[in-house]
Order: sequence, then structure tokens, then C-alpha cells
Amino acid sequence: MMQAAQLGVEPNTPLGQAYLIPYRNHGRLECQFQLGYKGLIDLAYRSGEITDVTAHEVHENDEFEYELGLTPKLRHVPALKDRGRVTMYYAIWHTKAGGYGFEVMSVEDIQKHAKAYSQSYSSNYSPWTKNFDAMAKKTVLKQALKYAPLKTEFVRGVSADGTVKSFTKDTGDILDAPDENTYDAEAETVEAPQDEPAVDKETGEILEKPKEAAEGNLL
Repeated sequence: MMQAAQLGVEPNTPLGQAYLIPYRNHGRLECQFQLGYKGLIDLAYRSGEITDVTAHEVHENDEFEYELGLTPKLRHVPALKDRGRVTMYYAIWHTKAGGYGFEVMSVEDIQKHAKAYSQSYSSNYSPWTKNFDAMAKKTVLKQALKYAPLKTEFVRGVSADGTVKSFTKDTGDILDAPDENTYDAEAETVEAPQDEPAVDKETGEILEKPKEAAEGNLL
């Protein structure tokens, strides 16, 4: 929560800026802080160097081509209907000085990256489970922004992603606190309760109340 507050992002809300992911590690309940793709975009804009940063999905029936090398090019024309399944994701950034860059990743590349680097990938609480599209965009954004001329403060903010930290009176700047993420093969993700309400990701409206609440057993 302290990391979210210092970065100015809201955790576990329909804004999709950040997430608090619970784990049970050797019997101890721990919490991992994760940035959402909208939180990552906010941090990029706040750096003062970026004028535009976007991420998009590519469907199999879209017109899409890109070229690397000395003169990189990217062209994407979404199909007007029947776009088909998502096959790729890409992110683009532009700077005030006129620089730009982009990154393209296939769905398979995104899944491999998530399994390799996200300990929350298989958790029922994980944003990967609840909103794969948003997390895929975050992944390709992080890869693209590695090449952007951003300030140290942005890098410090991004470094908080996927960390577990403790706050005490002697901690000081929470972003500089050591990462206590020591999960191993024995760490277990915490299962989401079966009576968790369905929530509209755009509006935050509860679409379906838990059974107990509907029966008047919960406040």
C-alpha cells in the first residue's frame, strides 16, 4: 500500500493501475505489489519525456506488418468486423524530442514471459487470470519502454513491480527498501473465495452478489 501511495496509483480498483496479489509462502501470508498497464502508462507520462504511449492487440484478420533494421516501420489497420482471435500485442512511444520506438510480441511470447517472470500467473487472484489482455499490454509496454529515454524516477517506479516489501519507522523511502520476494517452488498462491462477486472492470459495478449476501447473511 505504501508503494502504491508513493507512486500515486490505486491498487485493486477498476482503474487497473496496480494490484496487490496475496501468496502463502511456507505458511506465511504475503503480498506482492504489481503495476497494471494503465499505471505504467501514467508513470511514463509523468516522466515529462513522453508525449504519447499506447499498446494495442492485433487480431488475425487485421492488416498488420512491421519491419526492424535501420528504418523500423509498423502498420496496423484493424478489421472493421470479424477480427478473429488475438495473435499479437504491440506498444509504441514518442518523445518530446521526436524519438520513437515500438515492441511487438506474439501471444505465445507473452505467455512464456508471464510464466517465467510472474509468480502470480496461476493465482485465481492474479490479473493474468482476470484480465489477460491488460497484463499482456503491460508486458509489451515494459519491453518497449526499456529503450525510451526516461528519467531515473520512472525506472525506480517500474522496479517496484512484482516486489514484496516491509514498511517500518526506519524504512525511509519505500521504493529503496529491499525486495523481500523469496518465493520458491513451495510457495502457494491463495485461492480466490468461491463467493467473490463478479465486478464490471470498466465501471466497478457489482454484477452478481455472492450467495450469502443475497440471502442477507452478509453485511
